Amino acid sequence: MVIGALIALVMSALGWLLITLQDRVHTAEIEIFGGTIVQQFAHSASEPLLAEDQLALEGLVNRQLKNRNLVGAVVSGIKQLHIAAGTNPEKLPDPSKPYYWTDRSKPNIKRPLVTFSNPILFNKIKAGEAYVTLDRAFLDSYRQTIINVIAGATLLLIVIASFLTYGLSRQLARPISRLAEAGQSESSEEPAYSTYTDRRDEIGQVYSHFQRMSTGLLQKQQVEEALARYVSPKVAEMILANLSDTRLANSQIKGSVLFCDIVGFTRMSEHLPPDQVAELLNLYLGNIAEAAQHSHGMVDKFIGDAAMILFGAPDPDPHHAAHAVRCACLIVALIDRINRNRHLNHEQPIQVRIGINSGDMLAGNIGIPERLEYTVIGDTVNVASRLCDRAPTSGILISEATASPHAVRNTVDLTLQAPINVKGRKEPVSTLLVNAPKDKFARRLAATVKKIRNSQETA
Repeated sequence: MVIGALIALVMSALGWLLITLQDRVHTAEIEIFGGTIVQQFAHSASEPLLAEDQLALEGLVNRQLKNRNLVGAVVSGIKQLHIAAGTNPEKLPDPSKPYYWTDRSKPNIKRPLVTFSNPILFNKIKAGEAYVTLDRAFLDSYRQTIINVIAGATLLLIVIASFLTYGLSRQLARPISRLAEAGQSESSEEPAYSTYTDRRDEIGQVYSHFQRMSTGLLQKQQVEEALARYVSPKVAEMILANLSDTRLANSQIKGSVLFCDIVGFTRMSEHLPPDQVAELLNLYLGNIAEAAQHSHGMVDKFIGDAAMILFGAPDPDPHHAAHAVRCACLIVALIDRINRNRHLNHEQPIQVRIGINSGDMLAGNIGIPERLEYTVIGDTVNVASRLCDRAPTSGILISEATASPHAVRNTVDLTLQAPINVKGRKEPVSTLLVNAPKDKFARRLAATVKKIRNSQETA
């Protein structure tokens, strides 16, 4: 539209320029025509005027009016001899230039006229002045015809240029619109919009480059999704943010570690075919991952039926202990829901035990250059694993370090347990058993379970 408007503006300006030039040419033609006639008239009147032959002058003046373009003629001598015929100005104009005027002698009629003058000379001596008056209507009609032709041609060119511009813009806009639609596609499996074209011009080259870029972005997205299946999304994000150096710096952090496993899983799996064991594990571990995601946790690893979840890594979390306890309660609630369904199907229930510990840990890459794993290590991790081993069936056993924050004590009721000895530690570890959630957290817990259930049913 903008290009079409610019073309129309340029064509209009060009038409106006042509009309202006034609108007100047027309004016010059009138003045040349009038000047030639009055010059011939003055030459013919020189001898009769010098001889004061009034009869000859009257005949000469009247003959001028036989020219259809002349409406008036005057011979004015220096000896008060004045002969006029036709329509002339009331006051003879300055002879130095043409005099443009309008005849209003008849009611409601305006006739455009122009009067020309030329000195009457005899042997280079001025004997008088000759005047002729031309009717501009005829000449102006010719001028108007030319102007109409120019204006019509300009308008026609504007219309043609507008159609050509519209067609060209459609040719350019259609492929660009297709590229824009393809760029907005968010399909994770394949481009939602084909950008193939057999054009060999610049647009075709843009299409080809875009297709390669789209394929590259799709492959990158698939790599990101595949990587997120094998490592935590947060760790995957950190790796992809700096592909030139995939080593994550080791750092000392404060966090919490949660271990969870199925009680008697080995015995249970002995009585189930492999496909049912895999189905059971996928169901169980899937709910573990959901609980971690809703509790600001990161699944560090799955080891058979056991799961290790981190809180406070890789991102710092000042409430890591409370989030770990809430995650444990959510796991127990989700397992209870699974067991209700298994009871209806006359299947053996799943029983879990959970241990949580909080404290200082070393977080970073552990392993060899060819095989690295982001995890946490340290005494805090070892104690959490031992607490899981000592936890009662369907119970959550936590250390005093985990239970000390007010956020934890405001979330659940706790019961002090006997200290346990951990191999490698001189002092026994004080432990507490998590009882029922307190009212406010219990309501939030029920709402979260319902939300997860709805998302799983609609998936």
